[in-house]
Amino acid sequence: MSGETHEIDVANGRIITLPGLTEEDKERARSQEMRVYIRHGVHHPDWIGFPNANDDFRQTGIVIQTLDDQTARALLVIDEAEPLNTLAVLKFAYDYLGYALHIDHATVLRQLSGKKNMTEDVLSETLPSMEVA
Repeated sequence: MSGETHEIDVANGRIITLPGLTEEDKERARSQEMRVYIRHGVHHPDWIGFPNANDDFRQTGIVIQTLDDQTARALLVIDEAEPLNTLAVLKFAYDYLGYALHIDHATVLRQLSGKKNMTEDVLSETLPSMEVA
């Protein structure tokens, strides 16, 4: 991937447009920190198969599932500039390491909802409870 955008067909007939990378993005992708993040974080042997093993969705806007020691799939990507750039950097880093990061028909691109999450309010009011002595 170079300075040009890259379009990928994903789930639900959507298209992800990965932005072109700056030299700074490419340096970050080739950095030791990124290598450690991918090899020992995302691809930790105990987390093979688990989506978002690093529990970093709130920071990245991406859910990745590790498929084996060198293969992963992007399951969910938030359709905003920062997560798309992060995904582009990760794709470059995976390619640089000789790993595979699948972005395909199983990848969901979605918008964040602007609505307040009411689940916690509703659950606290409706769930039965029991006092333990």
